[in-house]
Amino acid sequence: MDRLELYEMIAGGEDSLTEFKRDVSQRSDFAGEMIAFANTEGGQILVGVTDDGMIVGVSDPQRTEETIMNIARDNCTPPLTPVVERVATDEGVVLVVYVSRRIAEPHENNSGQCYIRVGSTKRLATAKERARLLQQAGLVHYEEIPVPRTEFSDLDLDVFGDYYRRIYNTPLEKADVPLPRMLENMRFIVRDIENVPRLSLAGLLLFGKQPQEFVRYARISAVRWQGISAGEVIIDRQEIEGRLPQQIERAESFVLRNTFLETRIEGMRQTDRVQYPIAAFREAIVNAVAHRDYSLEGAQTLLYIFDDRIEIRSPGILPNSVTLDNIRTHYSKPRNDTIARVLFNLGYVNIIGSGVPRIINLMREHTGRDPEFEVLQPQFLVRLWGAHRET
Repeated sequence: MDRLELYEMIAGGEDSLTEFKRDVSQRSDFAGEMIAFANTEGGQILVGVTDDGMIVGVSDPQRTEETIMNIARDNCTPPLTPVVERVATDEGVVLVVYVSRRIAEPHENNSGQCYIRVGSTKRLATAKERARLLQQAGLVHYEEIPVPRTEFSDLDLDVFGDYYRRIYNTPLEKADVPLPRMLENMRFIVRDIENVPRLSLAGLLLFGKQPQEFVRYARISAVRWQGISAGEVIIDRQEIEGRLPQQIERAESFVLRNTFLETRIEGMRQTDRVQYPIAAFREAIVNAVAHRDYSLEGAQTLLYIFDDRIEIRSPGILPNSVTLDNIRTHYSKPRNDTIARVLFNLGYVNIIGSGVPRIINLMREHTGRDPEFEVLQPQFLVRLWGAHRET
């Protein structure tokens, strides 16, 4: 970073990626700032800059840098490995401390406190936010939590029996393992803290009779808007519920009835041209229901159709080491292993973790335009651009 870039960053003020610190004398506070960045999206701390953006510099850059590295090692668990850069200014040397987003378990301080970055400040993570951090690291599987009030009778045995026959090529009644134990082994039934067997979230969403009776937000809200922006005129809308395979099929039907199909006859041949390749938007829908963050209670998946594009917004940010930079080629480990595996076994997924590269290739071939991906806290947005009508 050069001096001009530093001045521009300071002029922009503190935000979700930037923090100002006069010095590092408060070790626990500075550790908390680094932990908050690491547990969120990463960022940089400018040491030698006051809260109001005045450069005061650091008196001993070498010693201050050593102190920063010691704090990262001794006051953060697991230890952090920031990168420190010196920028000389007329007012003194400013240290730019770059903190990367974590790739494993969340960081905490020596007192076991876990911080996250919210806007321009750090704050202690709530129990649910910490659980979400553990889930993103693959240390906690939210899909395996027991769903309160559910019972064995809430599982649709006919649906599960069809799945069992498909996978093992034998009727469920001929299974060697008793059904209750089998369902627990497969993590579709789990026991709560009182040792009562309940449907797991995955078991409910994949094989439950009425999933939304217990998890109302596990649905897709689909809207066909008039024009190219969300306004007042809605052409079609549907609250898509049911088991996840049913949601996928119903969402596909919604897209098909709200996008155009052109038929051309040339001589004796008829050709059909769709606005979007079915395999692409189907893949995007599958990814949304399979990889969304189900710990975000009250947030449903959104399917918006406009004249020129489809937008699918699934709750949750990108998991683990996946970023917007590598998502186009990154074959990621799914957030919800059990759900992804069942959808793969049912034929909804080709190769687990390969959905985004496949969507890109399909859209590029069909329209010549790549899909777009955005992280809109706390949502992941996929935007598919449609083909133009031929005149």
